[in-house]
Amino acid sequence: MEAPDETPDATGTNLPLRSYDLVGGRSRETQHFALESRLTIRSTSGKLKSVDTFRQFLMVTPGDPSDGESDRFTCSTFSIQRGDDPTVGVPSLEGFSYEVNRGLLDENGFDDQGRLYGIPEELFEGLADSTGEKLSFEIGYQVYSVFFYYHGYTDYAMPTQKGTGVQDLERVGDKIVHDAAFAEMPIPGKLAKTGSVWKNGEVTLEFRGLETIEHRLCAVLSFDSGSCSWSMPMNYMPVMKLKTTGVSNYRGDIHLDLESKLVKKVEMVLSETTATSMWGIPVNKSVPTTNLTIKAISQEEFDMG
Repeated sequence: MEAPDETPDATGTNLPLRSYDLVGGRSRETQHFALESRLTIRSTSGKLKSVDTFRQFLMVTPGDPSDGESDRFTCSTFSIQRGDDPTVGVPSLEGFSYEVNRGLLDENGFDDQGRLYGIPEELFEGLADSTGEKLSFEIGYQVYSVFFYYHGYTDYAMPTQKGTGVQDLERVGDKIVHDAAFAEMPIPGKLAKTGSVWKNGEVTLEFRGLETIEHRLCAVLSFDSGSCSWSMPMNYMPVMKLKTTGVSNYRGDIHLDLESKLVKKVEMVLSETTATSMWGIPVNKSVPTTNLTIKAISQEEFDMG
């Protein structure tokens, strides 16, 4: 590769100004991940209302795309901590697996059965924790959300089938408007009535620098959704006629192994302001923030989890 010229990376270290292939020769090795999603909800005045932390161990077994094989995702453990309460597990999710064939998903990530990333939502209805207590509908929905969060954010490290994507980033400092910019998609889940929609802002993706993680040189890819909006009439109780609207922004970094072309870490913050109305009358406003970390771990760490 060419060019002795140098340019500073995100940390200020001088790096050779050269081209990098961020998509070719992706490894098919099995990966193990630890996910943590922390949902903090505050009032519009800043008063803390709740903190819920969801943790998952996920194994990813890639299929052979040349043979049209699906990737398999297996949840080893899933746990929930509400505030300072003791952590509890979700036994019915232990060993749960599903398959995703990217070639058979539509542009919004839904399969031919209407399942987002092939994840059967009905599994998350009537969940109970390890003490036998049934989880509320809202917490069950958040558990469901953690599963598709993995795909929604790691997908920025995957080449797009049309438009611009990671395949268009070659040098440190390159920045694009991603194909997902200004896209509209239905909000998944039975809590959302027909007509519920999420609208992206100007989504950008930037090759921000290089960083070493556990002796592996990684490209740091920064994504930013711009100003998003969403509207969700809810199937909560038929007589209540609830609707939630909001504005959102999500941004974060993906660490992509330059040798294997596999994601090693994702750190993301989703900031929102939401308003709920009943029969058109405002009843609640809140400021939720989701902090998500996805980290590749060893099989030994995974087995201990």
